[in-house]
Amino acid sequence: MGKDLRIVIIGGGQVGYHTAQRLDRRGHDVVIVEKDPDRVQFLTDQYVASVIQGDGGRPSILRETKLDRSDVIAALTSYGAMTNLGICMTAQRIAPNIKTVARIDHGDEKEFGEMVDATVYPGILAARAAANEVIEVSGGGVRTIEQVSSEFELISITVVEGAPAAGKTLEAVSLPRGALVVIDQHSGEFPGPETVLSPGRQYVLAVQAAVTDEVVRLLRG
Repeated sequence: MGKDLRIVIIGGGQVGYHTAQRLDRRGHDVVIVEKDPDRVQFLTDQYVASVIQGDGGRPSILRETKLDRSDVIAALTSYGAMTNLGICMTAQRIAPNIKTVARIDHGDEKEFGEMVDATVYPGILAARAAANEVIEVSGGGVRTIEQVSSEFELISITVVEGAPAAGKTLEAVSLPRGALVVIDQHSGEFPGPETVLSPGRQYVLAVQAAVTDEVVRLLRG
């Protein structure tokens, strides 16, 4: 969007708070709605957002957040997908142009595509982070940097000596369609056809889920 956003977050628990913290660090204007008085006091003391005490599912509270002047509402409560989806849909009735993000705890995000603009599933995000740490401590050499979508991700991978692609140039390696080497993490250089995939070096690749296994076999054997 190219500008600082005004973002309303419903739910000031751990997910809501850390989301607000990150958005505040990026220069955005954040409002948190939280109904628990003790949590409201904690959030107020953190100075990462304006805080409104109340039930974010109530239209009167949503109007108090000035939705008509906001860009996005993120319903991140721990009360389940239906509650968060309902909050987003109510918000759009009040401010039809606002973008919506809902926290879900079950189901496929595609199921909710007609109801909200985006969904977030903290359980999956936590599992991805845990898997990365398991790989890191075991020297597994393949980490997910970011899950762009269910079909596309950025991965960091260390080339293993003796792997099919080890020691070869990108021009000589037949990476599958749907895979692209983005950067050499050691040198920080963008790769070209002459770039050698050196054993022991880490590279960031953009890959489609369907070809991830083939890419890992090429670079790690």
